[in-house]
Amino acid sequence: MKYERRLRSVPLRQLSTSSPRHAQYTRFSSENQRHPSGDVIDNRMKIVIAVVALGGTYYVVHLEQVPETGRWRFMDISPKYETNLAQAAYNELLAEFRGKILPSDHPVTRHVQRVVNRILESSDLGHLSSSEPSRSLVGAPDDFWSEDPFTTGRPKESSTPESGGKEWNLLVVNDPSIVNAMATFGNIVVFTGILPICKDEQGLAGVLGHEIAHVVARHASERYSSSKVFLALAVLLQTVFGFDFGITNLISTLLLELPNSRTQEYEADTIGMQLTAKACFDPQAAVEMHARLAQYEKAHGATSLEFLRTHPGAERRIKHLEELIPEAYSVQASSPQCAGTQDSLNRFREFALR
Repeated sequence: MKYERRLRSVPLRQLSTSSPRHAQYTRFSSENQRHPSGDVIDNRMKIVIAVVALGGTYYVVHLEQVPETGRWRFMDISPKYETNLAQAAYNELLAEFRGKILPSDHPVTRHVQRVVNRILESSDLGHLSSSEPSRSLVGAPDDFWSEDPFTTGRPKESSTPESGGKEWNLLVVNDPSIVNAMATFGNIVVFTGILPICKDEQGLAGVLGHEIAHVVARHASERYSSSKVFLALAVLLQTVFGFDFGITNLISTLLLELPNSRTQEYEADTIGMQLTAKACFDPQAAVEMHARLAQYEKAHGATSLEFLRTHPGAERRIKHLEELIPEAYSVQASSPQCAGTQDSLNRFREFALR
């Protein structure tokens, strides 16, 4: 009895220096820590793959070609929706430039109207709206231009030719500090600051042909459609790689948005050159106007880094326009409307032989 008690009081000798219970706990813990994280990653990748597959399908379904150039692009905005945007955009423009809009009978406005009408009519793109902004929205300083040097002695032309089709709005904004013109959803805005650089009707046609080409090619709707793609890519990069949203936005801007914007500018130059040629304006004037614009931008400190610009660099753009001139003269020479206006055929042959 005493012997049994003595045995019970002696602790049992361990067969191993490590605790079995501790070893078992370590293995169990390691397994639990690894599997849930793997499941989270797997689930995340499944979601990403599903989103990419659905987004890719949606993207491919909405691909189309630009009719004038054949370039493929993503577009999920309908022309009917653009019609609704046109009126809303026009109202915003009226509010933004209140008090600076020249009336339709002002010499400068008539000068711009005449160029716009020729471009629209010659390509059957529609006509200018007969309505004009309320006088409360219009400013016509008496000391601006008392006489239009380009229309002296010419009869006044109607601002609403009976050409049918799309109706465009034109606003001429009296602001010499803004050297620009723009067109979106059928609304054309010309700032008086661009007129000295245009120099005359020929140079102005180079500007307006380019801006109207943006509308013809539906570039504003394309940018709106593309912005959805850029946002989706930014979210995807942030989700998968953990990038900061500011970094993903910068990557999207530099690698996608700005190059796409420059592509549209080249395309608008190509289409615009065709439009001005059909309207019997001199295609060479567009090159000369851009040369003057390049000098102005250089004098006012425009950046020379093309990858940071929404527009192509001046040298490349001028070179691109010069490459378009032979075809533009060919189009002009084959147009009965342009017969006798310029020696188009001879000029075309000159450029063709170079």
